[in-house]
Amino acid sequence: MRYGRKIVVFAALIALFYCVSIIESTYAKYLTTAVGTANMTFARWNILVNSQDVINNSNFSSTIQPDFTGTANIASGVIAPTAQGSFDIELDMTEVDVSLDYTVSAALSSSNTVTDLRILSYTIDNVTTQYNGSFTNRLLVNAVNRTVTITFNVEWVEDLQDGAIMNNAADTAAATNGVAAIDVSVNFVQVR
Repeated sequence: MRYGRKIVVFAALIALFYCVSIIESTYAKYLTTAVGTANMTFARWNILVNSQDVINNSNFSSTIQPDFTGTANIASGVIAPTAQGSFDIELDMTEVDVSLDYTVSAALSSSNTVTDLRILSYTIDNVTTQYNGSFTNRLLVNAVNRTVTITFNVEWVEDLQDGAIMNNAADTAAATNGVAAIDVSVNFVQVR
């Protein structure tokens, strides 16, 4: 009987081991690992001023074309006392994916010798505003029209009541070897 008892104990241990393995698989925890990479798209910041990429070349002087239509007494395309004209700055922000503020300033260049040259006003979307040194506008990311044309209106003032400083001799000297130049600066800042 001893031999039979050992077989029963051995069979009971095998049955116990089998039950434990079934219970262990029933209560097993699942462990799975997955790896991935989140690829994010950077917002575009490609701004053109007068069709020139300002990131690659921030000096757009060669793209500014003044327009002086002339009068009955002043030839077209030239500046002289009482001449009126304009120049355009076109800001193309169609490839910008954020809202931004742009600040435009224009002033007589330090090399300018025509002290009676004045920036009178600027026009955006057929609205003319008196120019006072600089202005800032905001372009929202959801704006439909992302191109802005700014027309600056300038004049060589001649009358003292309009603020003229130069006399006839100074006007003549400026016309022979003078410089009539306006520095324009455009600054773009992302809105937070």
